[in-house]
Amino acid sequence: MKELHDGRSPLTKSPYPVLVVDSYARGISIGRIDPEGAGLDLQVEGERRTAIPLRSRYVMRAGEPLADLERHLDRLSQRGDLRRATVLFGVTTDPFHPFDEKFATSMKFLELFDRYQPGRLVIQTRSPLVVIGLPVLKKAKETTSVVVGIETPLEQVHRRYTPDLPTVDERWKTVRALRRFGIRVGIQVSPILPYGDWRGSARSFAAELCENADFVSIHSLMQASGPGRVNTPLARKLAQDRQFFWLRHDTHQPLVEAVREFAEERLVHPATLAPADPQMQLFGRG
Repeated sequence: MKELHDGRSPLTKSPYPVLVVDSYARGISIGRIDPEGAGLDLQVEGERRTAIPLRSRYVMRAGEPLADLERHLDRLSQRGDLRRATVLFGVTTDPFHPFDEKFATSMKFLELFDRYQPGRLVIQTRSPLVVIGLPVLKKAKETTSVVVGIETPLEQVHRRYTPDLPTVDERWKTVRALRRFGIRVGIQVSPILPYGDWRGSARSFAAELCENADFVSIHSLMQASGPGRVNTPLARKLAQDRQFFWLRHDTHQPLVEAVREFAEERLVHPATLAPADPQMQLFGRG
């Protein structure tokens, strides 16, 4: 699935189910996207428009953690649905974010795939802690992809706009470590943050992306945050810093064009969806 000329990704209809999963401090939520629908179009928490499907919640219990979820996966497996499904893990929250008290839940969820393997597992994260799941991920590496968010290659920009997130260097190391163990890794540049000169620095960032990633997904802040985007903390901080180029609708274009020049085939997403990034509450803090 290639990026369109304006940087958006087409929402491809698919006969295969897509299960969207998020972890919480004491449980897992799971929902299903209608394959005949328009696709995944997530928005920032608190905004009115959303296409997140209704979800079931499964609670961690002492003695038999996620037993109800395991029974649900077993039913899907018995019907053959699970082997045809893409599981997109980490849609509205980062499953390995170290400060959200849900790491144990995420690991318990991954462990279930020792017995119940989906057709495809796509994990979206910005946390180096995902490497702790390597023993599980390696067993299913033929059908597993990890998407790591890297919005800028510049540490000073990271410190200004995403101080609560892992450093850029930590995330690059995570990408390289996962690939060394044979895991297919993508980089999600969403939302794009300043990476130097808007056009002049695009090629160097694109070269680094293509060197380190098996696939690349690129979205501007205007695409990632949907309605109300100018009122997000990140947008306000960029405007305060007079970084108006990064608030444009076509912010993504120079980087998309540069990636195309190096390796157009990398502009794909393994779930055949390029979801907008609803984790915007993590940005603009501090």
